[in-house]
Amino acid sequence: MTADHSHSDVSAAEFSAADGAARPARVLVTICTRGRPRLLSSCLDSVCAQAPHPGADMEILVVENNERLTCADLVARKSRESGKTIHVVLEPELGIPFARNRCGVWAQQNGYDWALYVDDDEIARPDWFRTMAEASRVYQADVLYGRVVPIYPPDSPEWMIAPDMDKRPRGMVLRKAEGHNTMVRTRVFDPQGMGLNFDGAMRFTGGSDTDFFSRVARSGGRIVWIGDAIVDELVPESRMRLRWQLHRTFRVAINISVQHEKLRGKGIAMTRSLVKGIGRSLGGLLTLPAALLIPFAPGATGLALKRFSFRSAKQLASGLGSFAYAFGVRPQPYRQVDGG
Repeated sequence: MTADHSHSDVSAAEFSAADGAARPARVLVTICTRGRPRLLSSCLDSVCAQAPHPGADMEILVVENNERLTCADLVARKSRESGKTIHVVLEPELGIPFARNRCGVWAQQNGYDWALYVDDDEIARPDWFRTMAEASRVYQADVLYGRVVPIYPPDSPEWMIAPDMDKRPRGMVLRKAEGHNTMVRTRVFDPQGMGLNFDGAMRFTGGSDTDFFSRVARSGGRIVWIGDAIVDELVPESRMRLRWQLHRTFRVAINISVQHEKLRGKGIAMTRSLVKGIGRSLGGLLTLPAALLIPFAPGATGLALKRFSFRSAKQLASGLGSFAYAFGVRPQPYRQVDGG
């Protein structure tokens, strides 16, 4: 097996099952991974077990975002066991935007019509691919955005878990999306098409997916909600700690301000950030004292108070994040692998 260790060349090791019949649409399911072989194995099992769709031919691409290729043996074994064609590519430039760009560009340069993104910590439900493929024939869209249902570890604090509600109607046109369950026309990456890429400057900060899909929408691309195309996200225990939750809210506020700066300029983004920071910080400070009542509140009332206090703390963290943006703070949580 040979592996691609360079930036510029788009080559891959390929593990091929028997060639299938030609399909009207070629769909490449893409999985970015780094240092999480057990999660990757479960994700691949769920993708390989997908129900087929007569109007779409599915192949799989694993992009390892690492200094060296470590998952080739795992991928080869999954290909043999499933009979699926699975490609594997090394992307040595660390950062999820580079890995996601490699997925889209590889798909476009190798003649696929769609790149279907799923994260390595997600499990696709059995009808996921079929639902996405059918939606691609029903809707005039450049991006189909599916639903992600978090699966929390046992003993997670109940007050930290938000109710799972999908209020958006199927087929709703959106202005943005996230990168962990999205099917993207490869013309989005084609220099002769939309010519868009995930922003490498956001490699470790998070938010590059929201930024990318917002630019797709602003460039005239249609993002359509497909809420019945579902993957389950395995949430690690480390993310169910109050400190992690509040820091995530803090850095999301910073990332949103960075996106406003890219869109409208630093002056407007700075003004917006300061106004938001004042409002959210004051709101959080005014409502947090309700936490003092928690020890005296029984049953459902106590749970409601804890949820209320958690929302207040997040509101304060968001306000502090807006202030932090103005002072040039840019957290980089994705330097480390989470949940490996």
